[in-house]
Amino acid sequence: MKKLYVGSRDSRLALIQTELLIQEFRKQYPQYEWVVRPMKTSGDLLSDKPLDKLGGKGLFVKELDRALLNGEIDLAVHSLKDLPMDLEEHLQIGAYSLREDPRDALVLPQGRVEPDTGKPIGCSSQRRRLQVAHVYPDWPVAPIRGNVLTRLDKLDQGAYGALVLAVAGLKRLGLEQRIHRVFTVSEILPAAGQGTLAVVIRDGTDDPAYGLIQELVQAITNPESRICAEAERSFVKTLNGGCSAPIAAYAVLEGDALHLTGLYCPDEPVQGSGEKILRDRITGVKTEGKHLGARLALRLLAQHAAQTSTEGKVWLLGAGPGDPGLLTVKAQKVLQTAEVVLYDRLVGKGILAQIPAQAERIYVGKKPGEHLMVQAEINRLIARNAAQGKQVVRLKGGDPFLFGRGGEELEGLKEAGIPFEVVPGVSSALGVPAYFGIPVTHRDYGSAVHIITGHSRSGKEPRTIPYRALVQAGGTFIFLMGFTALEAICTGLIHAGLDPDTPGAILEQGTTAKQRKVLSYVSRLSVEAYQAGIKAPAVVVIGEVCGLASWFSWIEAKPLAGLRIGVSRPPRKESRLSELLAAAGAEVVPIPAIQTVPIEETPRLEQALSALSSRDWLAFTSPEGVEVFFAKLQAYQRDIRSLGGIRFAAIGGATTAALANRGILVNLVPDHFNGRSLGIALAQAVQSDERVILPRSRIGTAEILKPLQGAGIEVLDIPIYDTLPAAGYLDPWYRELLLEGLDWLTLTSTSTVEGFRAIAGVERMRGIKALCIGSQTAAAAARYGMETVVADTASMESMVEKLIHTLGHRVKQEP
Repeated sequence: MKKLYVGSRDSRLALIQTELLIQEFRKQYPQYEWVVRPMKTSGDLLSDKPLDKLGGKGLFVKELDRALLNGEIDLAVHSLKDLPMDLEEHLQIGAYSLREDPRDALVLPQGRVEPDTGKPIGCSSQRRRLQVAHVYPDWPVAPIRGNVLTRLDKLDQGAYGALVLAVAGLKRLGLEQRIHRVFTVSEILPAAGQGTLAVVIRDGTDDPAYGLIQELVQAITNPESRICAEAERSFVKTLNGGCSAPIAAYAVLEGDALHLTGLYCPDEPVQGSGEKILRDRITGVKTEGKHLGARLALRLLAQHAAQTSTEGKVWLLGAGPGDPGLLTVKAQKVLQTAEVVLYDRLVGKGILAQIPAQAERIYVGKKPGEHLMVQAEINRLIARNAAQGKQVVRLKGGDPFLFGRGGEELEGLKEAGIPFEVVPGVSSALGVPAYFGIPVTHRDYGSAVHIITGHSRSGKEPRTIPYRALVQAGGTFIFLMGFTALEAICTGLIHAGLDPDTPGAILEQGTTAKQRKVLSYVSRLSVEAYQAGIKAPAVVVIGEVCGLASWFSWIEAKPLAGLRIGVSRPPRKESRLSELLAAAGAEVVPIPAIQTVPIEETPRLEQALSALSSRDWLAFTSPEGVEVFFAKLQAYQRDIRSLGGIRFAAIGGATTAALANRGILVNLVPDHFNGRSLGIALAQAVQSDERVILPRSRIGTAEILKPLQGAGIEVLDIPIYDTLPAAGYLDPWYRELLLEGLDWLTLTSTSTVEGFRAIAGVERMRGIKALCIGSQTAAAAARYGMETVVADTASMESMVEKLIHTLGHRVKQEP
């Protein structure tokens, strides 16, 4: 009996699918022995990265292709959606199976009957992630890798709230019972070829067995599957897509008519930018499937061009030397409108934190000897995003036109006719010396300042610095990017006639918490900088003005100088705490760990507002609750007069202030700012015939309810907003830059603790020093190994005072 060898991926699903086709072969050709040869593919081995991050096409087929071409196997079985649009030379698709259900399904963890929206939906491709974001706009979506069983294990272990998987795979694995719901193709359009199995064979070139193999595979092919698959794959190929690209296609045959629906996301947006997704449908005769696919693709490309007729634009934006307080007002406004931000390594962490969560972040940082992306590619990336109609910010440390290669980046934009603006920034040449108490000019010590780069253009000879001309001109010499050439710079100036005893300074990481300086004389500066362990980035200043540094030093006198402190409060809520910390000298890095999202439908609140009376109390547990409540009040077309006679309770100072901003003076505030204390205070103040309305977070603590229920008081506990982990931290470069070098992290609720865990991970939390607003927050932080300090009272001011006292400083009163 002749043996025929069939290649398959070495996964349970792949082997089951291969066996399904072998059963068809055995029915048609029982005289042959069919032997399966399982193989590991690159896609299986590289299972720790999302498909769209791996790059390349054919991740699940290359090893099987090689075995086919080498004659180790006679044919290979694949999921059609895994096949690249262009097969290897001398290979072809020989057969298409009967198509299984092509749709996608939502799968929940074992034992759950309702989705857990507090954890992300796991999706293996951009195609799924983008479409799921439309179906569930308020449910975060995250990438997931591994075969179906591996993904299900991750789901059941609690890493995800749900998964999106192909119905076909679940059915073939006998796991239909795991399906919670099946998405319609109008909700999530399948990948091209999803549900169909393909048999790949060698073509007739130098293969004497080709005729036999072709006859075998043609006997099991399904004509309808072939027609639909060719149309779908033609659509994807025209758009230059692959199996993980944000492109989808689904064809249906009705008699001789072929209906093809296509989806195209030309800009590969992040979650939430759904308006970029293009979708259309075309109908034609079934014999023209390939032509229909190409026509539909071209139609969507034309739609994209029409939609992006409004030109994109580039802002070349100077971020200053690091301190977010030095970012200009115009730069802040521009940054908030950005759709794409390309940022450098030297951009301050507090400025990075201001990039909108919905913006695409692209790290293009460089450091000596290590360039993540060459300048030419950066230039192309800027132009390509702008040409797609996006608002692009090129965020550069310091000033973009001062040794920042801003001119080079604008050359390509000018040639392409792309509009741009330049937003100047505070140069490190001026800002950094100021933060060390060095005036770059002074009437008595130097009336001129010279700014020189000590860095040569890549690939060129070392830059020649006109030392003699500088010495003759006199004044202050500032060298940027000159740290590695410090010894040569000092020697060159001395040889040109500069007094060796001229004061000099090297200033490391100026305007940040990690700033350090070495003050010396030109003859000793390089030696002492080396002994001190100074590293780039550093500014070199040489001139008599350096002698003023100790006298004019100002930032070191602040009690929190030298500390980098992360603030985990939600956006727009961290400003007061950030202001207090910055005023005390800290470098503040906003790291919002949570976001509050109003619950769209709140019928219980509307009903309660309709039945308000003078016997009611409104109790608020957070400023967010106050804001959402009054927004709901307006949405239900009720003004503040409807609250006449109502009494108000608030958990603490910030919530009291939020009500005061609405013109409401609070009747009751507990001595201790926590839920249990508020519950006890209300139980003592509220009469038995009165009721308490409690509009708050869906995950609010039950501690507030126990005293009220024990006193027999009616409580309407009404969730009006959700507290969710903050979005915007998927970019690993961005996340690591924000977390790098934190000395302290402020935590103002147990939710911020859990939100930070979602950002940083448990391992990263261990040992971090946490400044907590209360004991409950501290207990939550301590469970993850954080070192906690608790404020004396639950207020922003008390948190800062506690930190200052903890560090051994006295609280300094403002004059």
